Amino acid sequence: MDYNVGAAIIAGLVATGVMTAMMYMGLAMMPKQMPMNILYMMGTMMSRSSGPAYMMGFMMHFGVGTVFAIIHTGLYQAFGLDSQLVLWGLLFGAAHWVVASMGMGMMGSMHPLIRGGEMAAPGPFLKNFPMMSVGGFLMLHLVFGLIVGGLYEAIL
Repeated sequence: MDYNVGAAIIAGLVATGVMTAMMYMGLAMMPKQMPMNILYMMGTMMSRSSGPAYMMGFMMHFGVGTVFAIIHTGLYQAFGLDSQLVLWGLLFGAAHWVVASMGMGMMGSMHPLIRGGEMAAPGPFLKNFPMMSVGGFLMLHLVFGLIVGGLYEAIL
């Protein structure tokens, strides 16, 4: 199987879109149990104005999602995986969750609103958020991996 970066980018954009939509559905349905607003959190690292913050957060989240999809699919190629990519995507989604969860632990030292006490720090593995958020964060990254694996395999 030859590596297809275009398929990886498409898979990453679709998977990030689904993941983001699911996250905001959780926020809308259970705001106290799933309070993470990732687009706002990422965007306010650059701007305190709500509109630009959401746009910057959107671009950052979809950019990072695309990079992770390129890494996922690059690993498929590196390990010679060319079938059952949905299952491999699940495994890579779990690894993606570990990396993202550790990154959440660093958010407090990088984010100006968290440092200023204006926004809650998620902590590593979202330990400062309700348990529903912790489980939801894992589920979202597993969904991301499943979609990247399945869509990449389907496009090829």
